[in-house]
Amino acid sequence: ESDERPRLFSRGNTGTAAEEGDYVADNHIGVKVSEMKDPARMQSLLLAQSSWLKPINPYLAPTDLYLFWGGSSATGTLASGFSGGRGRASSGERVRQVLKLGDFTGNGFVDDATGHGKFLRSWEGPQFEGLSVRCCTSLLVPPMERHLPISSDEDPFARKIRSYVANGNMLIMTGGDYSSLVFINRYFHFDLRKTVYDGGPFEKLPDSSLPPNAKEAFEHTPETLPQDGLSVTTVTKESLPPGTQLLYATPVSSPVFQITYCETVVPDDQCNVLKPAGHSCARDVLPQDCDALKSQGQECSCGTILYVGNDYVEHHSHTIGSSVWDEVLRAAVSVDKIGKRGLGEFTVYT
Repeated sequence: ESDERPRLFSRGNTGTAAEEGDYVADNHIGVKVSEMKDPARMQSLLLAQSSWLKPINPYLAPTDLYLFWGGSSATGTLASGFSGGRGRASSGERVRQVLKLGDFTGNGFVDDATGHGKFLRSWEGPQFEGLSVRCCTSLLVPPMERHLPISSDEDPFARKIRSYVANGNMLIMTGGDYSSLVFINRYFHFDLRKTVYDGGPFEKLPDSSLPPNAKEAFEHTPETLPQDGLSVTTVTKESLPPGTQLLYATPVSSPVFQITYCETVVPDDQCNVLKPAGHSCARDVLPQDCDALKSQGQECSCGTILYVGNDYVEHHSHTIGSSVWDEVLRAAVSVDKIGKRGLGEFTVYT
């Protein structure tokens, strides 16, 4: 005769009910099925097992996202928040936790244990060089609390950063300190100025005014963002370059905005003079001039810089908490890139 007893999908195995060794969860304690006499209780426990399959948090970071994990990011550990400090030594770790990138094992992070995030530990070397000549990825830089990278404007490092963005990629800078703005100004030749203090609240712009590539990602973010102590560093509107697109703002400043950055290469006759002198043949151009340059046979390509002005510290002072600013960060890393996939226009650092 065939065995008609129901089969269980239990912790131990998928044998038939009442087999020795079959267990179901009863308040997190294993209970032998053979010892259970109440059919109703057995049924309730079996139905409860479906909850085991539900994810605790379904958020997954985009597969094209990289997190800068070098000297300028205060990576710290979660324990730094419990050691008596305010937790500022671990803002990079808190950004990593918000985005659930990588996995902590023992004394180090496994880059792609989850298959969704990767760590960039240096602006130099083959990893960033490979990223900088292709489209389309996003590179998130946590608050620059120390070791701000400084180099000559003609240094290969500086050229690679500009080429990375110009090749259609997205550089995402976080705030909380003036260093992030110094970084943007130095390497992209802007003049962004920090607001002394803007208490907010910061209102989201209407959908019609949002950047087209960001509308879907920011569709469900909060309509208003708070200041949160001194955690939010804003930029005066008057210092933003032409074509900047705001996502959140007050009448005087913005904590979340997108800049389109473009590069072209000067004609050969000019490049032949600049290159022997150690100067780059690449030049910044305004986005609105790119089409005209292409029609003249000059390379021209654009990418984006997205600024999110929160330091991701205050609301996580002692534990990994939650904040509406977390939603903004997750939206930022999901914004579409404006370039075309594949090799970019700038594959040689001229």
